[in-house]
Amino acid sequence: MPIERIEKEADLCALFIMEFNEMPGWTCYPEAAGFDILVVHEDGRQIGVEAKMQLNAKVADQILPWFGDDYYGRPGPDHRMVIVSKITDASAGIAKMLGRLGVRVEKPRRSSGFTGDSYTFDGFYNVPEARGRTSISADQWLHDWNPAQRCQVPVLVTNLPAGVPSPVRLTPWKESALKVLAQLRRQGFITAKQIASHGIGITAWTQAPGSKPAWLAKGAVRGTWIETEHLPAFDKQHPAVYALAVETLASTAPAELELSP
Repeated sequence: MPIERIEKEADLCALFIMEFNEMPGWTCYPEAAGFDILVVHEDGRQIGVEAKMQLNAKVADQILPWFGDDYYGRPGPDHRMVIVSKITDASAGIAKMLGRLGVRVEKPRRSSGFTGDSYTFDGFYNVPEARGRTSISADQWLHDWNPAQRCQVPVLVTNLPAGVPSPVRLTPWKESALKVLAQLRRQGFITAKQIASHGIGITAWTQAPGSKPAWLAKGAVRGTWIETEHLPAFDKQHPAVYALAVETLASTAPAELELSP
């Protein structure tokens, strides 16, 4: 279905995801790895995408890696891209600067017809990596940032809206938290060692920050923790990923730990 209006960043992201997902081998993950969209090819290559209605210095700051990322070997995508609603005379210099720094800037093209306006990124004809084309124009190639480690890819493609204020993101920590929640509910309790086995700290679960109540309460058996009403509804935020965690646990977990009261 064509996009008829570009009024907000979410519209840009929806158009980008719809069209890029049509490219063979590419999959878009909304609100992943700190980007509005993380695009992943079946061969492992990644594109980190930030969306802004207006091309400005803020989006330049968001898309470029932080100082020290290379030194500390922080994960990053192979390529970086910014999508904007338009490039004006005032922002053309920023687009040129980002291009020189290795960040592709793309804007949709508007066309008018009998049924009204529609927008398209033209199938990303000028991104050779998307169609396997070669080019004699060097600026058509996506710059390879060659990260020491690529971004962690979410376990599932979610239907989270991208490019919205205060987005709900599926982060690696959230994926681990969903595994903790699945194990907690399967057993009826969980131990600190089991929480830590999923690669996350236990403090957020068992110790209340300041005056806030803790997520878990002490169980009847020493060393166990049980769910309380204060535990964030991670399963409601990401129901498909939680269902996968439950399914995986059921197929791989050993018999439940038995504790005597």
